[in-house]
Amino acid sequence: MPTESKLAMKRQRAEQVNLAIKIIADHGRRFFYSQDSGRYASIEVDARGKVWWIDDCSGKRIYTHPTTWGGRWRGFTHGGTLRDLVEAFRDYICTGEQLSPFYLDPERHRITDGNIWGYAPEAMTAVREQAGASPVFRQPQQQAAA
Repeated sequence: MPTESKLAMKRQRAEQVNLAIKIIADHGRRFFYSQDSGRYASIEVDARGKVWWIDDCSGKRIYTHPTTWGGRWRGFTHGGTLRDLVEAFRDYICTGEQLSPFYLDPERHRITDGNIWGYAPEAMTAVREQAGASPVFRQPQQQAAA
């Protein structure tokens, strides 16, 4: 059981992640937002300090930590690239280690037909600027030092 201060820090980082999720959901193809349900995806930290994903489409609460039963995320309605992002968000919440800004739509190298999220260039720029400025992601001056 985590101490109150550790749990409070995890919950604070979860709120920072939820803001980044909302920024991603408010642009481009609106990943992490379900128009049918009018719901944004979110992350919660339980009393034990475990991180849960609340899916925007299915509404299911999904355990994000590795498990002995294969680690399937039943009810997760996004693909593998976005699952990797959610796992990175979980790790940030648990450890406080900031993410590389390259998690925000990894670009295709040597390919000129856009980004792998399929966001319009303007939408992707907005996501990178807004979410990238949050404490979840390392800032450019931190990148040079890392």
